[in-house]
Amino acid sequence: MKWVLTVLALAVSALLAFAEERPQGLMWNHSGLPATNPLQIKTNTGADYFLLLQDTSTGDAVLAAYVRGGAFFRVLVPPGRFELAFGSGETWQGEADAFGPETQWFVLDPALEFRSSAARREGHLIDLRNLTQVEIRGLADCQRRELDPESLRLPKLEYPKPNDGPQRLETGQAPKYSVRSRICD
Repeated sequence: MKWVLTVLALAVSALLAFAEERPQGLMWNHSGLPATNPLQIKTNTGADYFLLLQDTSTGDAVLAAYVRGGAFFRVLVPPGRFELAFGSGETWQGEADAFGPETQWFVLDPALEFRSSAARREGHLIDLRNLTQVEIRGLADCQRRELDPESLRLPKLEYPKPNDGPQRLETGQAPKYSVRSRICD
């Protein structure tokens, strides 16, 4: 019995050595664009996913992320129209092999649009907890600029002395704003 446990322990440790450590979140963004649009994915515990965003006009993969099953997942993606390809499995074996020969791939249909404007960044919430009925909803971050009242304060002026001749008086700097984001409809 002792040798059976020893062999089993060696087999498990060999499998763990072969498997790579699971990443978390954004792996890379090769789009050349800033990642500003929200993408949130809900999953079940134990169901990990390797996500690839593929540009619909070129077919190129522009972003990769790893979604740990059951954990909160939100990533910012660049604006554009993308097909979302998901690979799932049990043991992560690295980006090149995903979850090995047992990787199950699926692509969401239709492709999803991610848009940005000065006041709104539009993305999506994808619920993969029931793969027979995947739910996709819009998700947006709204932005509001708020004026910093301190930036309007004029600097203390020192008036020239009568015999110094003409001097240029400084004016205040341009107003400063902060940007506040919130989830909106």
